[in-house]
Amino acid sequence: MKRQLLLALGCIMLLAGWLSAFLLNSVPQNSSLYILGPTLLLGVGMGVVLKTVSWKLTALTLALTALTAVLMINQLYPNRSVSISAFQNRLQDNEKSGESIQLTVRDTDRTGVFENTHFLEAFASIKVQLFARLPGPARMMAFDAAGNLYASIPQLGAIYLLRDINKDGFTEQPVLYHVGMDRPHGLVWNNDSLYVAETSQLLELKDTNQDDQVDSVRVVLDGLPDDGGHWTRSLALGRDGFLYLSVGSRCNACEEHDLRRASILKINPATGESSVFARGLRNTVGLTLSPDGQTLWGSDNGRDMLGDELPPDEINRIVAGGDYGWPNCYGQQVPDPELGSPDLCQETFASTVDLPAHSAPLGIAFGDRLRAPEEYRNSLYVAFHGSWNRSKPTGYKLARIPYQNQQMNASGKEFLRGWLVGGKAWGRPVAPVVGPDGNLYLSDDHADAIYQISWVKQE
Repeated sequence: MKRQLLLALGCIMLLAGWLSAFLLNSVPQNSSLYILGPTLLLGVGMGVVLKTVSWKLTALTLALTALTAVLMINQLYPNRSVSISAFQNRLQDNEKSGESIQLTVRDTDRTGVFENTHFLEAFASIKVQLFARLPGPARMMAFDAAGNLYASIPQLGAIYLLRDINKDGFTEQPVLYHVGMDRPHGLVWNNDSLYVAETSQLLELKDTNQDDQVDSVRVVLDGLPDDGGHWTRSLALGRDGFLYLSVGSRCNACEEHDLRRASILKINPATGESSVFARGLRNTVGLTLSPDGQTLWGSDNGRDMLGDELPPDEINRIVAGGDYGWPNCYGQQVPDPELGSPDLCQETFASTVDLPAHSAPLGIAFGDRLRAPEEYRNSLYVAFHGSWNRSKPTGYKLARIPYQNQQMNASGKEFLRGWLVGGKAWGRPVAPVVGPDGNLYLSDDHADAIYQISWVKQE
């Protein structure tokens, strides 16, 4: 009888240990000392069971109690995302080392941050060179039909035109294409028009006499929310001819009064007519269409002040009328500890991929037009700008997420890192874009630079 009671007590302690461990993974904690509770329960429980049965039965009991705990939590809290698979869908730092490659820089560019030689860590056979240096923090980019690259510099209220006339992988002198704007950010070319998303309005710019200077400016949409908070506005052009524009929240976590906040707007570029396409997106900075043009994807930055590991940043498949949860929920329909509830989260869309918390995913681009091996063409590239609200910095890299047959992989892969050295960043990636030459271009708003990434071995 005593043996049976000990065995039952041990099983209860194991079950309680697993339950508390899984719950700690989904609920924000202010101290890592909370893990002592599950550790003690599991340790003592395993000791009690081992005292009454053989080690083989102890191992079996440990596995069965773990599975029971997972099933119980998924039934009791279906939106908390503490199932086994939930531990596998984040891109974690790769403990294995990639290939150390030297950043190629022209002698004329060896000043400032590039005065010293920099090495990056690559997880592909690639070459990286400094394509352009700009007079300010470069953000979003877009190519026109002629193969010219345009970059926005919100801090200067300007857009610069970049050309590589001799095709050596380095730009000639950047040309000031337009200036005097209010924090221009998102850029999209459509025929001979460059659409630019300022904080408070959407513009159409044209260079009608082909002198590399804007001479026609039309306001497509005015009066976008400009009352503080997230000021960046990003753009994507759908095959339906509509523009999709992201508007971030005005706060870290709050209920918005303006329904255009924390949303994606769908805009008719001819008339300026707009509507909310999707909502519940705290700060979606990256926007792009899938290679077949049928699906809109976005990278969303989660809230702060919930510790190092919560909430995850997200990659979302954005559908018409979708609610992605903010401020009530995040990730896999997990309730926000301050504003959420399971009932509210049941009505929202879960993220497609959870990324490390506070890694700040900004620009995203599909690699289908790259001159690269197939696995790299079948990928979504994500620029991690890097964390601030975290005790141990994360991000400061370019990652890729496999994408094939309209399906996004649940986890990503390291691609290029090395902008963070010894806890100090010398660069911060912002946005990737594929050029007409089949190379990948990446902006950096800390080093005021644009890099060209090309594959050494190509199919």
